[in-house]
Amino acid sequence: MRVLLLLLVLLSLTACGLPRDASVHPVAVPPGSTPSARSGGSPDGGEVAVWFVRGTRLEAVPRWAPEPGPAGAVALLLAGPTRSEVVDGLRTALSPVDATVFPMVPAAGTVTISVGRDFTGIGGGNQLLAVAQVVWTATQFRAVDRVCFTVDGSPVEVPTDAGLVGRPVDRSDYRSAAPRPPRRPSAGSDWHPADRPSTIPSTTPSTGCTVR
Repeated sequence: MRVLLLLLVLLSLTACGLPRDASVHPVAVPPGSTPSARSGGSPDGGEVAVWFVRGTRLEAVPRWAPEPGPAGAVALLLAGPTRSEVVDGLRTALSPVDATVFPMVPAAGTVTISVGRDFTGIGGGNQLLAVAQVVWTATQFRAVDRVCFTVDGSPVEVPTDAGLVGRPVDRSDYRSAAPRPPRRPSAGSDWHPADRPSTIPSTTPSTGCTVR
């Protein structure tokens, strides 16, 4: 399957040491990925959220995914906002490209996403927003609390509020782009993007990316 996307998605079960790189690596926008089953998800699909940009902050938008999970959500994110959403003021910092989508199965709390070097074309603050969009979208699922980015199989530093870091990142690294508090879900709703904590406890804290 081919999908609009700028990164090949790969998942990692365990964390390993990440070599520090003194050079600055511009981070690329993730390409799409094939939806994979969400833990406990319905085989008939379900609602997920994708985070676009309004002004300088992220904003969640609902989408229907055949198989809710990180891969499906990221693929929908890379497809970009609809025309009506753009008219309403939403945009994306990601630049989609035609690429192959691979299955994504979250494990051990960290998802490793391999991004294309074309992402280096994203300039200024849009680079941070692009990474934040992917991080917020991938970590809405309880099985995922961190995202590690790689380029050509090698870990790459990504921008955060504190500068470039060469480790898995989570929502707390992008407070400057955090969405404004949304309205609470209606009675009877059992899931909402805002209900997902920024990070979740892990028996084995991750300090690096697993590359394979």
